[in-house]
Amino acid sequence: MPSFTFLRSFYRRHRSHIWLWLSVQLGIFALGALVFWSVHPHAPEIAQRLAEKPMFLLEIRDEKSCEGCHQKIDPGMYKQWAESVHFRVNVGCADCHGNDHEAAFSAKGKVSAGVCGKCHEQEVTEFAKSGHATTEADAVGNARFLLQSPAIQQEGCMGCHSIGARFEDGSVGACNKCHPGHEFSSAMAREPEACEVCHIGPDHPQVEAYRTSVHGVLYLSHRDPERAPTCATCHMPNGAHGKQNTLTLGEIASGAVPNDEPPPSIPMRRLDRKQMAENRARMLAICGPCHSQRFARESLERADVIKLEADALVAEARAIIENLKEENLLDPMPNDRPAHPIAGHAMVLGGQQTYENTSVIEQAFFRLYKFYHAKTYKSAYHHSPDYLHWKGIVFMKMELDKIRSEARWLRTKSSGPAEVIE
Repeated sequence: MPSFTFLRSFYRRHRSHIWLWLSVQLGIFALGALVFWSVHPHAPEIAQRLAEKPMFLLEIRDEKSCEGCHQKIDPGMYKQWAESVHFRVNVGCADCHGNDHEAAFSAKGKVSAGVCGKCHEQEVTEFAKSGHATTEADAVGNARFLLQSPAIQQEGCMGCHSIGARFEDGSVGACNKCHPGHEFSSAMAREPEACEVCHIGPDHPQVEAYRTSVHGVLYLSHRDPERAPTCATCHMPNGAHGKQNTLTLGEIASGAVPNDEPPPSIPMRRLDRKQMAENRARMLAICGPCHSQRFARESLERADVIKLEADALVAEARAIIENLKEENLLDPMPNDRPAHPIAGHAMVLGGQQTYENTSVIEQAFFRLYKFYHAKTYKSAYHHSPDYLHWKGIVFMKMELDKIRSEARWLRTKSSGPAEVIE
């Protein structure tokens, strides 16, 4: 009671000052709110979310709500969402999946990029112009995909290629491939591990090359993107989701070749020198905070040379096999094997080449171009010396030697036993 008496006495003596102070504070708050409302582009939306928050928190705790039910049956999923930015801005299940439970169930929970685009319009628009956007179509039209069982197609191919999923609303992109689960974290998508699910393995070893480079070692030691670059630093500068404008000859698949060079022996993108120069300038700008222009430029130019040297080995190997085919010496010949799912009984080297129902020498070419060619030039551009040499160019040359040797053996076999002169 004494403390209460003191407070009452204090209030009586200073109430005019207290009310003045409160009035000033309220005035400052009102002025700040007015400025915020006038200047901030999303002020009405933010105000609405704040007003909805109490009701939102009550609604999601109802056992009959989407969130209340899934908190029990999918606690891991609920935890991801409850710790996400979506929860903090009052985005619940129905905002993404709709109110029709049967429709959501029929769609197997998939949400189109068009739905994401209602809030993330720029990212979805940019993504639709990127290389990722064509990956599903690239897969379903590929001979290797067509030869696999439905289970392998879904788990082994579409596990990655569905990032380019196309939806009935016309949108493209499975956003949760990079922003996984119900956490949808942008920070997680910026980590190299987010890319590692797909950009790994013998035909596109970007992650292995990155991890074994100085860049990768430094970043993974400190997790500080200001000390060393991540995949996103170089390939998604400023969070860009669109077409790559920093690559020259080191693109995905078999890369690119300058359009003033001889035609490539396998399908590659042709790139004019002007576009190469513009792309290289953009990449050098990314290198700039850590490296001198001379150092970065010379390193990337050496990678260009290595790419063209690797292309030359592929061209030599292809020429050997084409000559054998013209001489009717392949074993088996294309007409004597199961038909290629796209080209029929034509021989296919590179691009749509399959790794089954073919000859031993063509399989050696497949490894040379699909695995070791990629490891060689991608490791050069990612600055991984060990992968460049011992995982890349060494195996390219060894496979080329196998092809040369096999060609000699096939020609010897076709000529029959040497004639004995008495």
